[in-house]
Amino acid sequence: MVKSMSVLIIGSVSNDVLRLQKYFHRIDIKNVHCFTTTEAAMNYLLDDLKEDLDLVILDAKLTLKNCEEICQQIAELQSWIDAPILLSTTYEKSITIDRVFEAGIFDFILKPFDFTHFKTRIQVALKYRGEAKLRKQQESSIQKDLFIAKKFQKNALSPALNLKHIQIDGLYVTSNTLGGDMYSWFKINDDLTAVLLYDAMGHGIAASLVTMSIKSLLRGIITRLIDPVAVIHELNHQIYELFSDEDMDRFLMTAIYILIDTKNGTLHYVNAAHPSGFLYGKYGETVFLPANTPILGLFPTIQINKKTIPLSGWHRIILYTDGLLTLNEEQVIDLDFFHSYASQDNTYALQKFSQKYDLFENEYSDDITVVSVTITLQGR
Repeated sequence: MVKSMSVLIIGSVSNDVLRLQKYFHRIDIKNVHCFTTTEAAMNYLLDDLKEDLDLVILDAKLTLKNCEEICQQIAELQSWIDAPILLSTTYEKSITIDRVFEAGIFDFILKPFDFTHFKTRIQVALKYRGEAKLRKQQESSIQKDLFIAKKFQKNALSPALNLKHIQIDGLYVTSNTLGGDMYSWFKINDDLTAVLLYDAMGHGIAASLVTMSIKSLLRGIITRLIDPVAVIHELNHQIYELFSDEDMDRFLMTAIYILIDTKNGTLHYVNAAHPSGFLYGKYGETVFLPANTPILGLFPTIQINKKTIPLSGWHRIILYTDGLLTLNEEQVIDLDFFHSYASQDNTYALQKFSQKYDLFENEYSDDITVVSVTITLQGR
C-alpha cells in the first residue's frame, strides 16, 4: 500500500469506526478522517483534503426501513466527491443490497469484521481508484491536446480579405470535438480571386488531420491551376491518393470553389456535393449555387461540372457547411438575413448573424462555418 493513501470513515458506532481505523493502520494507511455524519464530513473536511481522499467508508446498519435514507447519503457523497464508496454493514435483505448498489456504492465490507475480507475489498477498491485517476489524467491530457489542435486549426483559417472590388470574411464556430471544416481564399492577381470552403466527412482527430493535410496543399494547387475544374480535379486526386491505404477508411470531402473575375465580371464555380451557396443581388434577386459535381475522394476520377454566372454591380455570396443546417431542429436558419445587412461589411453581418442564433453560446456536435463574400463592380 502507498502511505499517501487517504480515506474517510463516516459512522456513528464508535467501536465499529475504531475497528475500521485500526484495520487501515494495519495495511499502512494512516491518514484516516472520521466523522459521525455525512453532513459533518462535507462541512468540515477542507477542499484540499477532500481532493486527496481515495476511499469513503459509510458505516451503517442497513434495513428496509432506513434503506432510502442511506441511499440519499450515498447520493450526497457521490455529488461531493469522486471516490469509491464502500458500505460497512451486515446483510439484511437482497432488496436492500440491490438498492444501495443502484444508488452507487462500489462494494461492501461485511460485519462481523474479518481482516482478510476487509483487506481484499480495500485492495480492489484502491486498484479501481488508481485506474480511474490514471484515466482522468489521460483524459485531461487529451483535452488539452484537443484544445491546442482546435486553436491551431482555427489559426489556419484565412483572415479577412479587403480588396478594391472584393471583401471576404468567415465565421467559424468549433464543435465539442475536432472537426473537418476549413475555408481559404487567395488573391491570384489584380483580376482573379479564389475562394474555397470544404468539409471533411466525419468528426474528431481523423477529420481534422484530413482537413489540415489538404490545407497545406491549397496555395500551391489554387495559385498554380486557378481554374475550378482543374483545382477540383487535383483536390479529388490528392484526397484519393493520400487516404487510399487499404488499412484506412476512405475519407470523403465536400467542397465549393468559386473563382471571381472582376475584369470580365464573371463568377465560375464548382460545387462538389456541398450545401448550395447563395448569390444575392442588389435588389434582392437570389441565384443558387447548387451541387453539380460528385463528392471528393470516392473515385480516382470524377465528372466535374463548372458553371459561370455574370456579375454586375453589388453582390453578396454566402457559403456554409452542413453544421449550420443541423444547428437547431426547431429553428429555421434564415440566410436571407445577410441581404438585409447589404449596407454593412461582411464582418459586421457575420457578427450579427452569430448573435441572432447565439452561435457562440452553445456546444455543437459539428463545426459551423459561414463565409461571406461581397463584390462591388463599379460601372457594371
